[in-house]
Amino acid sequence: MPSLKIGDTNLFTVSRKDEQGYVLKHSEAMVPMLFDETKEPLGVGDQVEAFVYINHQKTLAAATITPYIDQYRAGFVQVVEKKEGLGVFVDVGLKKDMLVSKDDLPHIKKHWPTVNDQLCCYIKTAKKQMVARPVSRFRMLDFIRPESPLEEGESVEAFVHRHADEGLVLFTKAGHEIFVYYKHTRKDHRLGEPVDVQITVRKDDLHYNGTLIEQKETMMDDDAQRIYEYLQMHGSMDLTDKSNPDDIFAVFHMSKAAFKRALGRLYKSELVELDKTETRIKK
Repeated sequence: MPSLKIGDTNLFTVSRKDEQGYVLKHSEAMVPMLFDETKEPLGVGDQVEAFVYINHQKTLAAATITPYIDQYRAGFVQVVEKKEGLGVFVDVGLKKDMLVSKDDLPHIKKHWPTVNDQLCCYIKTAKKQMVARPVSRFRMLDFIRPESPLEEGESVEAFVHRHADEGLVLFTKAGHEIFVYYKHTRKDHRLGEPVDVQITVRKDDLHYNGTLIEQKETMMDDDAQRIYEYLQMHGSMDLTDKSNPDDIFAVFHMSKAAFKRALGRLYKSELVELDKTETRIKK
């Protein structure tokens, strides 16, 4: 019989059945398998293919349920728990959730993924430990390759894969790489965070540039953009279309007429709320 492969599927014979599940026999080891890690009842003497992994007790366990990822297959897996000092745990379809080590996460804690974010990972085994490791940017095509291109102007769901010096690297689940310059974002984003990104430049069938700014914002002129950015920082302001021209100029260095036009454009785009004494950013 071939040697036992951890983190892969192996051929076993069912040796016996106990209160918790089955004991599977291999020439190199006896490996337990819980009842809820197989899809159908087994009998003693049956031959079965089962995936071998390292459980929470750092001992071997088996499952006939195919995990979402393994040593050779990568995929997007969901974050189910965040542990300070350790990293995050992801659901790989087994009884045991796999750790993504803090060493494979951003140094800035606010960029760590949170529950329900998704990371593209594969399984790595070393020294009686099994972890999920994020796929590097330049190895994505080894695991996932898009079947069809995206078009400029198209909006798609993608996931934050990396914080680069000049912007965010995103990937769709199909494997398209989309780069978004920080000037085309409006907030900090987490690793693994799902975002709706609009394609602005198609470099080739695999690589794109995009924006996370909503289309109604991109239609703003410079005056409207300046007012909107001010409101993003402050939440509200006591300037309205009725305000004194000198007060408007002191803050925005624009005429009252230009201020009113820009404010009207923001209001029609449903980005601000107006009343007699205050202008607020719309939540």
